[in-house]
Amino acid sequence: MELTRIPIDGKMLPIRIDLNVLDQIEERYETKQKFQQELLGFRFKRGEDGRYERTEDGRIAIEYVKPSLKALIFILPRMINEGLKAEAYDTGKAYEPLEAEWIIAACEMDREYLYSVINDELTRCERVKKDMPGKASKKSSNP
Repeated sequence: MELTRIPIDGKMLPIRIDLNVLDQIEERYETKQKFQQELLGFRFKRGEDGRYERTEDGRIAIEYVKPSLKALIFILPRMINEGLKAEAYDTGKAYEPLEAEWIIAACEMDREYLYSVINDELTRCERVKKDMPGKASKKSSNP
């Protein structure tokens, strides 16, 4: 399996978001979508009555806010350690997890780029889930 890699402390470390990481995301944020909103810095705009505001073409209006550093700190060690675990499995080598504190301290990537890489990995994970063999399509019917 080909893994995306990011530079941490001069090393190119693998990243992976899979069902294990998604489970942790949902445990903390309830849904992947809520996590992405926090990570990327947007939310659906609500009026004073608490209802979603709509654009002229009927879509829910979005407002942009500062991307969440807490979401980044939450996901970065989890996706790196999951990448290391997948790589160890593929190569037959021992899995050696890295400490979350070290990963955060050693990360010197541009935050905007890192947000983008994480979002790309989330998108890849979702695409893989949809393409899994045996997944029932909406057109199929039960006998």
